[in-house]
Formats: sequence, structure tokens, C-alpha cells
Amino acid sequence: MPGASDRVLPLLRTDPPRLGDIALSGRLEVADAGIVYAGVLDDQPVAVALLSAGAESDSYARARFSDAVRDARLVGSDSSVVAGEDEPEVAPWVAVRAHSWADGAKLAGALLAPVTLEHLVPIGPARGPGFRPHWHAARDPGRWRVWPLPWPSGLSAAGRWTHIASFALVLAISTVALFIAVKLFENQPPAPVNPPFPTPSLPTPNIRPTAPSPSTGGPAETPSPPAGTGTGDPSIV
Repeated sequence: MPGASDRVLPLLRTDPPRLGDIALSGRLEVADAGIVYAGVLDDQPVAVALLSAGAESDSYARARFSDAVRDARLVGSDSSVVAGEDEPEVAPWVAVRAHSWADGAKLAGALLAPVTLEHLVPIGPARGPGFRPHWHAARDPGRWRVWPLPWPSGLSAAGRWTHIASFALVLAISTVALFIAVKLFENQPPAPVNPPFPTPSLPTPNIRPTAPSPSTGGPAETPSPPAGTGTGDPSIV
């Protein structure tokens, strides 16, 4: 491993834990064009240049970075480029060999320089305001993806046992809670089942009892009083 390990800054929450087969361990440099990470590929130290969120959204910046990587690959069989990815869905990145972290940061930074045109030599003395791309403020890492996920291989043995113990504890608590719920409700009487449709209630007919008729045995008719008699004394004929 490189000896200049004091130059490696810790990763941030927004940084990828790995890119491709490269496990990242820290930051080496941060620029407008991108971030240079320290990583390991096949037990060999590498420096990885990843375009920033602003640069990877600019098609011209992506094209200049791709041209720089292509030119580095065409140097010959001793090219320092060992891995890379350039897909539309993610930010382009490239990994170079790092005999030391300072050497790796220099090689990776040289590939990022064309993105912001820092490699161009000014014509004549510098005059006027300085040049910066419109996306220079977006210096966070560009889009990245990790597959397969680094868990559990990225965890230490102690970390794996902690996750296993936590999962076992949650499973035990859930089992006890389910057992208690079953015991509480298994002796409960069944709830009454209501009929699907209400029973219609019919009105009871109000029928008066009548006396039977002497001749026919049927109900006797009540005689009506003679006309013109009024309601006087019944003894007057």
C-alpha cells in the first residue's frame, strides 16, 4: 500500500463505497470536474477519478473526459488505466494504477483536467475574469451504482455478528408477541352472527269479537234504532 496514507481523507455519506470491482477507502483530491478516490483492485492500490454531479450532467464535459481516457488507453500496453465505466445512467469514472497516493492523484487529476479545460495553455498574458464552468458549484459525486451490494462482504466479522444477533432478537420478540396474541384470543366466545337480511315485521290485525247469530250461528247484527225516534225515553212508544 502507498506510504502517503495521511493524505487520504475519509469518505463522506454521499460517496460510493465501491465502483465496479474497486473498493474505495477514502478521498485524495476534490476539484470542479470530479473527485479522486483511493481504492483497491485485486489487492493493488488504484486512484479512481469520478466526475462530479455538475460535470456529468454536461454532455461536452463527459465527451472531453471520454477523449482523455481514450487517449490514455492508446498510450500502449503499459497504460496506467486499469478499469472504468462510461454509461449514460451513471457518472463516468476511470481507475489508474497508484504506486503512491500522490502519484495516483496526479495521474487521475490529469484525466480530469480536460473536463474544465485546465490543460490548455493560455495564449499571451492572462487578462480579464477567470473562467469557470456554469456547473462548478455542483461538486458532489455524480450518479453511481453498486451491484452486487457490498453487504455482508463489506462488514467485519464483529459487524456481521451484530446484524445476526439483532435479527435473531427481532425474530424472538415477534414470535413471543404472536404467541401471546394467540393465547389471549383463543378462549374468547364466538361473536353472534347476525342474519344476512332482517326479518320483516307484519302488523297484527285488530279484529273485534262478535256474538253469534241465533239463527245461523254467525255474528249477530246490531239493530239500528227506528228512524225518527231520536234518543228520547225508551218507555215512550
